[in-house]
Amino acid sequence: MMRDEWMAAWEERLSVQDLTLSPEELRATLGYGSAMPGAEVQALVDRVTAQALGICRPRLGFRIVEGRVEGHRMTLGGLTFDPGSIIAAQLRKGRCFAILIASVGAELDAWLHEMREGEDVVVAYVADALGSVLAESIVACGLDRLEARMSADGLRITNSYSPGYCGWDVAEQHVLFSLLPEGFCGVRLCESGLMLPIKSVSAVVGIGPEVERKEYGCALCRKADCFRRKYDSRA
Repeated sequence: MMRDEWMAAWEERLSVQDLTLSPEELRATLGYGSAMPGAEVQALVDRVTAQALGICRPRLGFRIVEGRVEGHRMTLGGLTFDPGSIIAAQLRKGRCFAILIASVGAELDAWLHEMREGEDVVVAYVADALGSVLAESIVACGLDRLEARMSADGLRITNSYSPGYCGWDVAEQHVLFSLLPEGFCGVRLCESGLMLPIKSVSAVVGIGPEVERKEYGCALCRKADCFRRKYDSRA
């Protein structure tokens, strides 16, 4: 089942034109929920968005490894993880697994740092929210591309699941990154497990003939203070 070329990590060619930036997602991240901001705020959001899109150089990459899920534990590339029962249940039918890395890139990260150090806290807040939404849109693009690649071999994928969510200890980032080339996609880890650039995502995706990629929803996760849960009527 495992094809030799899958074993090596690879980076996808990606630009902001490949991303789908959802205005609804950005409004939710800013705290508006389903409401529309006023004209002045919307003009600010549009200006910051245009500036960010002109700077962002998104990075996206994968490595596929053999593995298995037993109970609440998972083995990837011979290394053991404890993502917890919630994530393990979603990945348990995987025959192999993709490690996904997505990042807004060093250029946008430097710009976000400038915004945080600036005097306009509103612009900094909008820029930070936009960085988060861009990172998630890179992940979504990555899942689409991985799904297309796997479907050519009659395989399906799950959603992506990241350390730090649904009870998965973020400290296991270090173990996960040990399965990747150093500096892969321009991302490195701090001792705490925080990724730099900050607006980066690491995740695991299950692959197999019986797995399922589900529509996004909050019922899976128990994080009570997440903005998504606040605005997702399905939660």
